Amino acid sequence: MVYDLKSSLKRVMVLCIKDMKLYYFKGPTIVMGLLMPLFLWLAFMIGAKLPLARGLLALIVISAFFTASSITPIVMPWETRQKTLEMILSKPVTIYTILFGTALASTLFGIFISFILIATGLLINLIPHNIVLLILGVPVASLCYSFMGLLFSAIPSDIPADAVLLSTVVRFPLIFISGIFIPIQKLPYYIRPLAYISPLTYFSDLIDNIYNYNSLLNPLVDLLILLILMVVFMVLALVVNKATLTKRL
Repeated sequence: MVYDLKSSLKRVMVLCIKDMKLYYFKGPTIVMGLLMPLFLWLAFMIGAKLPLARGLLALIVISAFFTASSITPIVMPWETRQKTLEMILSKPVTIYTILFGTALASTLFGIFISFILIATGLLINLIPHNIVLLILGVPVASLCYSFMGLLFSAIPSDIPADAVLLSTVVRFPLIFISGIFIPIQKLPYYIRPLAYISPLTYFSDLIDNIYNYNSLLNPLVDLLILLILMVVFMVLALVVNKATLTKRL
């Protein structure tokens, strides 16, 4: 059993490295993972005249969200289009191995970009008060958003743009109801309940506590909810992608 686990983890890592090499610098990843959150952040920074420190916290949150969910929607459609999915499945791997490898690559991308921004914050004296929560929160949030992105990859299409379009339709509204740029207390009363459905809300709230001791919820509650959402998205992504696999082959 231990050997099987090690063997499975090795296959996941091989697929993760393959996805990192192939997809980190693809057009959809660059546009949706890096440029989109940057331009969105700049628009709000200029329009709302946010202080740089407050703006950088918002950028950490949306960058983790967009980068961690930028690769996972496109891998399955792209592999289908390139006729490589059948080849990979002919090896001693399962669809779950492929999905976990993709999720891990996307998660590492999100973590990497997030910690670059966190290091940038140190240069302007933006110092986290709770290093442990930060070290735990960024990977958990990145995993959560990565598995969320895998849900969009389940559409039985070989056109990556289809998955990108679907993910964009879902992800953009979440930005505006999650308290990132507009505090939840200032949202219209009929939108506030929706904020607590968004997985972004809890990471934004956690980051506010880590840096400013200012949050709606206990930071451990934020972390716990992110963990629960991660498990929910993981199970849904695995089940739905397996269900649509036969339509790809």
